[in-house]
Amino acid sequence: MKTVIIVGAGFTGLPLAHKLLIYSVPKIKDGLRVVLVSPNSHFYWNLAAVRGVVPGAIPDEELFFPIQPAFSKYASENFEFVLGKADRLESESNKVHIACNDGSTREISYDHLVVASGSSIRHNLPFKSLGTHEATITVLHELQSKIQSANSIVVAGAGPTGVETAGELAAAYGSTKKIMLINSHDKFLPNSEGVLPAVTQIIETGLQKLGVETIHSVKVQTVSESPGGKTTLQLSNGETLTTDLYIPLFGIQINTSWLPPALLDESGSVQLDTFMKIKGTTNVWGIGDVGNLEPKQITNTDQQIIYLAETLEASLLGHEVKKQYKPLDKPRIFITLGKSYATGQINSWKVWGWAVSWIKGRKIFVDTAPGYVGGKALRHASM
Repeated sequence: MKTVIIVGAGFTGLPLAHKLLIYSVPKIKDGLRVVLVSPNSHFYWNLAAVRGVVPGAIPDEELFFPIQPAFSKYASENFEFVLGKADRLESESNKVHIACNDGSTREISYDHLVVASGSSIRHNLPFKSLGTHEATITVLHELQSKIQSANSIVVAGAGPTGVETAGELAAAYGSTKKIMLINSHDKFLPNSEGVLPAVTQIIETGLQKLGVETIHSVKVQTVSESPGGKTTLQLSNGETLTTDLYIPLFGIQINTSWLPPALLDESGSVQLDTFMKIKGTTNVWGIGDVGNLEPKQITNTDQQIIYLAETLEASLLGHEVKKQYKPLDKPRIFITLGKSYATGQINSWKVWGWAVSWIKGRKIFVDTAPGYVGGKALRHASM
C-alpha cells in the first residue's frame, strides 16, 4: 500500500486529502493510505477572523469545525488523522517525525509527502491557527474581550487582513470607539501587484465613511505597555500614539522551520519547481502559503488543490507528469469593510462594490465552510 502524508489540515491540506480519498483511492491497485497531520483537532475558518474577532459577531461553532468527523466516511485503512506537529523531515529515507499532542512521538514513512503547513500571523494573534485548537480559541476569546473593553484601537498593516479588520471594528462600533489604521506604505494592499488605483481609493473612502482614521507612510518603531493597560506607540514620523489596544497585522511567518534549510528560500518559503515539487527532492510537494510560485492568497488555493491532486495521482500510478502548474498572474481580490462597503478586482476589472458585499460581505463565506470541511466542494469549484 502506498502512503501519502499531508502535513497541515488548513485550506489546502484538508481538501487535498478529500480529493485523494474520493478519486485516487479507487484507482490505486496496491491501495492508498492518506495520513493527515495537524496539531489542530478543528479546522479554523479564518477567512472570517476579521469579523470573528468582534465579540458576538460570529459564533465559535461557525468558525471552528472538528476534522475527524469530516473523514469518518472513509475506510480506516485508507485514512489516518494524526493529531500532532511535524518537527523533522528525513527526505533521504522518506520519513517524517511527528511530535504528537499527547506527548508521544512518531516516525512515519511515505511514498509522497505534501507540505501544507501554512503560515502564522506574528505577535500571537488569532487570525490564523495558533498551534492547537484550544490555544487558538483561548487567544481569540481573550482578544474579543480586549476589543469589547477598549475605547481606542490601533490596527497596523495595510494588507487585506489589516484593512478588513479596521473596517469590521468600525462597522461594529461606529463612533463609540476610536479606530485608527497605520499603513507603512503610501497606499493600501501594497504587496498585491496590479491593484487598480480605483480599488485602493474605494478602500480609503469606505474606511473614512466608517470613521476610521488612516495614517499612511508611517511605521510603528517601538511598542511599550504601561501598568494601567495603555499601549504607547513610537512612530517613524516622530509622533507617539497612546491606545487601549494595539493590533499589529503586518507580516506573516511561514510554518516551515521543521524542514531542512536547503529546501527554503530567504523568506522561509519552500522552493517549488513548475510541477509544485520541492526542488532538491523527488517526492516532496508544496502547496498553499508555504510555496513560492505565486502570492500567498486564498484566491489561489482552488487551482493549486486541483492541480496537485491530479499530479499526485499520476505519480502514484507511475505516469509521466507533463502538465505544468500555471500560477495566477493577475489580481483576484475581494475586500469588505463590514457589510456596507466593499470593492474588488478580477484581472484588470474592478468589481462592483454591491456585488462584493452580496457575495462576501454578508457572511464572509461561513455558510460554505461545512461543505468545504466535509469534502463536498472547494471554495469556487466542485470537489
